[in-house]
Amino acid sequence: MSDTATIGFRLAAARRIMYRNGCDSAVAGHLSARAENGEGFVMTPFEYFDETLPSSVSVLDWDLRVLGSASSETSPASSFHSSIYRRRDDVGAIAHIHSHWVSVLVSTDQYIGMYNVGATLFHEEQAEYVDDGSVPSVDGERMADQLGDRSVLLMRNHGALIAADTIEHAAILAVMLEQSARYHLECTAAGGREIADAEVRRVKGQYHKYFLDQMWTANLRRLRRSDPELFESTP
Repeated sequence: MSDTATIGFRLAAARRIMYRNGCDSAVAGHLSARAENGEGFVMTPFEYFDETLPSSVSVLDWDLRVLGSASSETSPASSFHSSIYRRRDDVGAIAHIHSHWVSVLVSTDQYIGMYNVGATLFHEEQAEYVDDGSVPSVDGERMADQLGDRSVLLMRNHGALIAADTIEHAAILAVMLEQSARYHLECTAAGGREIADAEVRRVKGQYHKYFLDQMWTANLRRLRRSDPELFESTP
């Protein structure tokens, strides 16, 4: 496969994994990856996460021009993908979701608390973005400013953005963000206690080292059974 086709398969697989783990965002929400040549990025279009195929993706340059023919339309919110990639050499993939529990959480002024071991992935990684209507919606440069060197941007009354080194890690972090948002909301309602800070820091390192890759591998195995058409579409 060409580089773009390979990235397209990984993006399609990631979106389907996200969908099957509660990160559906209807036809909105998107996932992108830095292009292999470093001259732009590859992005998913308007469509349900579980219907994405490698052929669905488009390649955009940093000025958001589509390179080559595109089979589907991409979101105008793609500007923040470009802004973050140009600011952050460490970012190889970006996910944007409007999943249920994340959307409930960002209607509040709360960050995800350390109520579950999975939430440790987001310890000291969360930043906030508020669109008050005084500036263009999802302003790319301002979003990149607010994200800084962290991995999660909680977009008030909107959704969330996850920046990661790889497509695989972005997908699993999105899944875990949705799960952690649910734990947070239910644990705070129940009067739960957070994990001790020293344990949070220890577990965070272990989860980044072992959990993310193992979760991707396990979910890809399941995807072979649930979504055979994805694998049939790949030469």
